[in-house]
Amino acid sequence: MAAPEGEATAADGGGAGDGGDGGDEEALKRLEALVTDLYNFRDSLPTRDAAHDPTHGPTHGHAHGHAPDPAQDPLVAEMERTLKLMEQIHVSPEGRGRALVLRARALGVAPEVGGARAELALGHALKLDPALGVAWRQLGEQRWRRGDLRGAREAFGGALQQGEDPEARRLLSMALRAQGAGPGPRGEGPAPGGAGPGPGGGALRESLAQAEAAVRCDPRDGQSWYVLGNAHVSLFFAGGQSPGSARRALAAYAQAERVDPAAAANPDLHLNRATLLQYLERFQGALEGLSRAADLAPQWEEPRRRHQQLIGYLGDLCRLLETRGKLRGKRRRGVAGPVPLPLLGPLGGAGGPRPSPIAGLRPGPNPHRVVLGRALFSLTPPGGVPYTIGLQDGGGAVAAITVYNSAPNWGVAVGDAVGVAEPVLSQHLHQHQGQTFSFVSLRVPSPLSLVVNGKRPPGHALAPPHLALTNPSAMPDEATPPSRC
Repeated sequence: MAAPEGEATAADGGGAGDGGDGGDEEALKRLEALVTDLYNFRDSLPTRDAAHDPTHGPTHGHAHGHAPDPAQDPLVAEMERTLKLMEQIHVSPEGRGRALVLRARALGVAPEVGGARAELALGHALKLDPALGVAWRQLGEQRWRRGDLRGAREAFGGALQQGEDPEARRLLSMALRAQGAGPGPRGEGPAPGGAGPGPGGGALRESLAQAEAAVRCDPRDGQSWYVLGNAHVSLFFAGGQSPGSARRALAAYAQAERVDPAAAANPDLHLNRATLLQYLERFQGALEGLSRAADLAPQWEEPRRRHQQLIGYLGDLCRLLETRGKLRGKRRRGVAGPVPLPLLGPLGGAGGPRPSPIAGLRPGPNPHRVVLGRALFSLTPPGGVPYTIGLQDGGGAVAAITVYNSAPNWGVAVGDAVGVAEPVLSQHLHQHQGQTFSFVSLRVPSPLSLVVNGKRPPGHALAPPHLALTNPSAMPDEATPPSRC
């Protein structure tokens, strides 16, 4: 792989300095100390939340959405001061590549200003020493930051060609998921250095393989377990929402916390796990995870907003079920009483599932049963998942029908007869921050599983969810929940 043209600076050496490995090692330690001080300075700035910067790329970026003014931004000023100090430390020609990697690292502290120069420095370093795996990895991060995902994947592959590198495998796993677009989790394209997988699911399987390899490199690395959890979540949404993928994702997140205390303090982990738990209707864990993410990242709005949205959804749902959709008078009488069995449509007749009241169901799957009732209301939470129908059966019992993978333009009207075959019942009782949420739900994997007014919904009622996950070292749009479209 050809490295881009680079730039030469005083930090390259220029023939000055002590020369020799001993002198280089001392000089490189001094350069590394300057870079460490620069990043410590960045982390000390009170208004900066780099890990959840809305514009950050694979490494922590700048906290503003535009290129800062060097004359007014203290981080940029400190970066330039550090670069000048680095230029006064000389290394021999043999150490120039490693010095350029450190220079690129310093430039990466404010990528809007230093990103292009960092990529040039890394290109020069790789011309001097193509075996510098860390340079390939940082080059991949720079390419990713400016939107060149294919180039990023090639660079991460270049790092792996120099030797085993769990961080490069993690980044490659994330880049494989980020590449591509369309319904479901994102991911496409060949793996670096070979033909690789095709679009979509193939890239997700390769993403999972890279995450698994990172874990094998160091089973005590919580970050690798976290990325593995994200890979399983992506496959969960892309591969028919397999319960096995969900279990493996949750197990990987739990292992990340067990082996690495830093992982337990990773707000992205708590947000992503809460996203999955919410989709699984494990609302207690979802609320606690969102609350924990908000506590760990006080300046990050996403978990706080999602937490309030989930509380609002659960509160609205409980109130609407309790008040029968707030229906009054004639409208309330119109949905009362038994629903004519012919409105079961294809679910009715001899050999079909047996009609059952909600009270006759047991928790979990109820094979060979069907619930028939009237819609009291519909509720669409922010993000559209799940589309929720308040159902009252002929005996007056109510339940929430939570419908997944529904298109945004599909829905039911108050009074519609709704049949739910083989209902999966959950009895919810959640207590969080002084509030109690208690209700019964029937989970439906697809609107096509229902019968509405005696007919199956049309095919266009089905639309799989989109999902994007948060990685602390990933591109900015990886923190959104599933949506209906």
